Amino acid sequence: MKKFLIQIVLFIILSAVFGEGIVRVFNLVSDIPQRQLDPETGLQLYKPGQTGYSKLSGENWRVNDYGWLGVTNTDKNVQFSVIGDSYIENLMNPITCNQGYILQELYQDYGFFEAGRSGVSFIEAMEISKKLNKDINASYHLIYLNNNDFSESIANKRRLSDIVQIDLEKNEVLKAKMKAPLAKKILYSTKLLYYFYGRFPLFVAEQNKGETKEKKVKAKTEFDFEAYNKLFAYSAKNYNRDKIILVFHPGINEELLSLAKNHDFKFIALDSKGDETWAINEADSHWSCYGHKRVALQVKQYLDNL
Repeated sequence: MKKFLIQIVLFIILSAVFGEGIVRVFNLVSDIPQRQLDPETGLQLYKPGQTGYSKLSGENWRVNDYGWLGVTNTDKNVQFSVIGDSYIENLMNPITCNQGYILQELYQDYGFFEAGRSGVSFIEAMEISKKLNKDINASYHLIYLNNNDFSESIANKRRLSDIVQIDLEKNEVLKAKMKAPLAKKILYSTKLLYYFYGRFPLFVAEQNKGETKEKKVKAKTEFDFEAYNKLFAYSAKNYNRDKIILVFHPGINEELLSLAKNHDFKFIALDSKGDETWAINEADSHWSCYGHKRVALQVKQYLDNL
């Protein structure tokens, strides 16, 4: 019996080593950049100097000295930052399809600097803009937003400890906390584990069981005007509106557009009607290379008039 158990353990160890080698050699999973908390701002940044491979884009990525992925051009007098969530982080496309890259091609006399990270909320994007005022002396901030970025900003609705939010009752920005950093480090470092995690997302399936169609429709139709008005009022008072240009995704709630206008924010409302789909595919709503080019052209039209 003892010999049999030893053989089983050895078989598991050898299988794990072999499986780890297969996953690494054939790049079956993407490398995930590790994050760290900025002690001053509480923002989650990537650890500078990291490199890795993205299976979706088929390219290697690198984290710059400021803790961000993507385009980094700080050599021009006029600096545009490009801030947003996974649409701007854009690990699912080649870097030539990034917003910053395309805009840099369109405006070669200006510098573009991308600061994108999956999960960034509206209020977190505003905090990032404040940090980039110091880091790169940004002249303007293009902040890309969808409906969820506003609801996820408000801790009074639902506290999400791993992103920056605001407590509207106290008018206090709440710093983010790293959620299970050791577990994530082990998961992302052990490619075989991460491969199985991606193939069999048991916990994700459990979390989604309660998301009925009725709940989704209700969440889409309700609009808490008072809360969002407070959010815009706080942002107008505490951030430099002269530098900020909000870029709203297609399908943004019209009442959010009205609030942005009422609080004197410059904004662009992207429109994809009558065009080919901007999505990568039916299962992934992130913008494809075509989508990013169409977005950049609409942004250019606004900037030309600015």
